[in-house]
Amino acid sequence: MENGTVLAVLSAAERGQVLLALLEAHPDLVPEAEEIGRRMLGSGDWTAVAKDVSAALRGLRLSDLAERAGPQWGGGYVDLRVAAWELLDEVIRPYREDLARRVRAGASQAALEIGLRLLAGLYACREHRACEPALAQAGMPDVIDFQADRLRRTLKEHRLEVPGGWLGEHCAKWS
Repeated sequence: MENGTVLAVLSAAERGQVLLALLEAHPDLVPEAEEIGRRMLGSGDWTAVAKDVSAALRGLRLSDLAERAGPQWGGGYVDLRVAAWELLDEVIRPYREDLARRVRAGASQAALEIGLRLLAGLYACREHRACEPALAQAGMPDVIDFQADRLRRTLKEHRLEVPGGWLGEHCAKWS
């Protein structure tokens, strides 16, 4: 796209609307667009997922918990441990949702890669508890083990098999 064209200045959402209008006007392009989308969802560099997840979990601070835990405005009380579990879930949920989205689109190998990297990122936090005060409040290593079990169930629900020996090699205590 040239810088001076209309397409170059449209937002991503506007470009999406243009694509939909184009596909409605030319339904013969739908199979090709579907294939391009499938290839996009099936490709990527998943190696960063583990680092991103562990960095995000380690980046949770006690101040993040303080904003959620304790007496609530308008009444009620949120336990510190419950608030910590919610924070962890918020970090992990987008990856689980992306995994499920890719399965629905037929990109099962990419979904599996995301799941494996997510497990590795969780495991990295399980093994290095000393520097994560928010994780310690959530109850280490139980909270990480719970999230890993949940992810393994998600993989199984989507018929994604963790390769034999992978857990033993990357997440020894979960094998």
